[in-house]
Amino acid sequence: MNVADAEARPRQGWLRSWPWAGGAIVGAGAALATIPYAPNWWFRLILPRLRPHVTLWFVAAGALILGGLIAWAWKAGPVNRRSALGALTALMLVYVLILLVMYWGEPPAKKWHIIQYGLLAGVTFNAVRVDLRRWRGLVLGCAFLLLIGTADEVSQKFIPTRTFRWLDLFGNYLGSLLGFCGWLAASPHSPWRKD
Repeated sequence: MNVADAEARPRQGWLRSWPWAGGAIVGAGAALATIPYAPNWWFRLILPRLRPHVTLWFVAAGALILGGLIAWAWKAGPVNRRSALGALTALMLVYVLILLVMYWGEPPAKKWHIIQYGLLAGVTFNAVRVDLRRWRGLVLGCAFLLLIGTADEVSQKFIPTRTFRWLDLFGNYLGSLLGFCGWLAASPHSPWRKD
């Protein structure tokens, strides 16, 4: 490649999509801004509608998200399609096992951490450029999720109606990891799904 070819090709930075980045920032901001109000909304508006089968509702929400990821993986093309569908199925099994084993007996709102941060991770990694040769987008996406997930839980130590729990912090990180794995398997922008 000569200098003219290098100049003609646009340089690809760490950000792939401004709209997806905006969605990640708005989603994270909404999560942090609603921390003081979330328990009241949960107990008055959400939980009464989910009873008596709260865990089944979370499994159904995960299945709905899985359906969207499978459709996205199918639309992404034939490269690694069968492997992607297998990975997404395994991901759903891991999610259900986590709900049934780690979160058994926990209040229903604790299960929300996994879904919330899984979705935030999917939006975040769709915003950044994840490339195996350039790690900047991946590192910035992970740092963003780590920062928001930690701030979400640590800030609760200073709000009288909230409490800090290590399980919640772990749920934020685990949800981010599951969301990243789902994005890797389904997204046409994933380095795993490219030729």
